[in-house]
Amino acid sequence: MGAYLDIPAGNAALKEWYDDQKVENLAYDDNPALVMMPKKTNATGKYIPIPVVYEVNQGRSSNFANAQGNQSPGLLAEFLVTLRPDYDIATLANQAMLAAQDDKGSFLDFSTLFVDLAIQGAANSAASSLFRAGTGSVGQISSIAAGVITLTNAADVSQFGINQTLQANSTDGGSPRAALGYVIARNVQGGTITVASAAMGGAAGSPTGWAANDFLLVQGDNNAKMSGFSAWLPATAPATTDNFYGVNRSVDSRLYGLYYNGAQQALEEAIIDAALINRREKGRPRHFVTNFGSLAQLIKALGARREFVDWEGEGEIGFRGVKIQGPAGPIECYADRNCQAATGWLLQLNTWKLYSLNAVPHIFKYGDQLEMLRLANADASEVRVGSYANPGCNAPGWNSRVDLQS
Repeated sequence: MGAYLDIPAGNAALKEWYDDQKVENLAYDDNPALVMMPKKTNATGKYIPIPVVYEVNQGRSSNFANAQGNQSPGLLAEFLVTLRPDYDIATLANQAMLAAQDDKGSFLDFSTLFVDLAIQGAANSAASSLFRAGTGSVGQISSIAAGVITLTNAADVSQFGINQTLQANSTDGGSPRAALGYVIARNVQGGTITVASAAMGGAAGSPTGWAANDFLLVQGDNNAKMSGFSAWLPATAPATTDNFYGVNRSVDSRLYGLYYNGAQQALEEAIIDAALINRREKGRPRHFVTNFGSLAQLIKALGARREFVDWEGEGEIGFRGVKIQGPAGPIECYADRNCQAATGWLLQLNTWKLYSLNAVPHIFKYGDQLEMLRLANADASEVRVGSYANPGCNAPGWNSRVDLQS
């Protein structure tokens, strides 16, 4: 009898190794915003209805006749949010698994190497999307020459990895250019990535048509990602033609959140002044999420007044920030590597929820409960990882986008 891979045994080993806590430990490490976001993992149905009450009854008057004659009911809008799919796939060569399957430890060492990376890749994608607008863009070209791309924001290099297949748009969310780029190198200190234009692993070269100011995204992500903070809390007021999950938000800022320009202020002052406006609108934000550079500036500026605070999640997850005093109480400030440069998000977390079908991310199971699937066109099996998810906010007007000093 010829040798064969014992798929049921492989599935049993993976199921035992990848319990929910193991997946969370892999997914949430270094992704604070993803950890902090409240979650609803059974978001079934075609839409996720998110009602927002943005006006109380009007017509009140000290004169009864006026109050009765001018009465107007409160106003409510309802966002109909749809879940966005995202996938990462680990392919396991049959020969390598056969060589290891008699030893459970060896099998796990081999298979988990690839599955771990798929879980981390899917989690990083979700964590990045929380800060963005859903267009798929994760960076912008400042200059490009011979395949070397200098990014407008150097910190965005963290959004790119070797062997990514990229597209470029002349406008954020527009139609991608035809030519693809394949990442072959990245330079953290220089804020650059290098792409090949012909094929994966090819020589460096600039894809046809790619130019300065183009937006970069992973192939297939154009207008397909989750609608994160940048979508719910835009930097500019929506146009009168706005249609965000069925709602025209242009009628009231309570539907699209607050924006505060603190670029000319010290960071602590900017956060507190933004929180003051937020409190005036009845918001009580207690968390501020920014990038590592801005948090470092804040820590240095606080000096002896700095008070560290630790967020402790379940399992092995935890991270450290600093606490400042705001108008509605203490504000905990944390850094997330996915946050845009010179930007911070003042959040009232109990108004947010990450809606999903199962955890974000999770190992996909199908009708037969198999996690490992034989490929029909290759001598291999694959494990599929990803999510169906999208965040929602039931009180955008209690949250703020804050521009910070560079």
